[in-house]
Amino acid sequence: MTNFIRRQFLALTIAVLSIFATPLMAQTPHQGPIILTVSGAIENHNRGASDPDFDKFFTYNDVEFTAAAQFDFAGLSALDVVDISADFPMGGSVHSFSGPTLWSVLNAAGVDMDSNPLIIMRALDGYAIEVPLDELVDAGAVIAHSRDGNMFALGDYGPTQIVFPRAEREDLADMNDDRWIWSIFHIHVE
Repeated sequence: MTNFIRRQFLALTIAVLSIFATPLMAQTPHQGPIILTVSGAIENHNRGASDPDFDKFFTYNDVEFTAAAQFDFAGLSALDVVDISADFPMGGSVHSFSGPTLWSVLNAAGVDMDSNPLIIMRALDGYAIEVPLDELVDAGAVIAHSRDGNMFALGDYGPTQIVFPRAEREDLADMNDDRWIWSIFHIHVE
């Protein structure tokens, strides 16, 4: 009788734990450091709310969220990665930039792409831009994580930089560098 009771207790314990563990198991396992966080009007979350006691850099930059999608290098590389050519800064040498399209990053985060939300991108130095999504997507926005085959590092343009295929598209030839934000760590979707 005791083995029967132990098995029943074990089965009940596993059932209860699975109920509470389900949200944790739904989270994407990360293989490396988080390099980009997307928050706001998104459906696919793999982390909870910002915590002022733990998320000091978010708190310092007045970034708060109830849930977010986080990406490490492997997570970004698993998306729709493209290689584009662009002169950056404008008029400078042409380089090859690699990374997922902005569309694929936001789609992976569960953004309603048809609603044309306002996108706010924040850089490590506090610089931020607010742009309607369709303007960025129409211009071929890429969240680059490498240039000329080398990953960005903190201290240069890393961890990510938004780039556009300016050297490939005549309609972008006169695009200034105002939207070419580097050291992006956070994207908020309104």
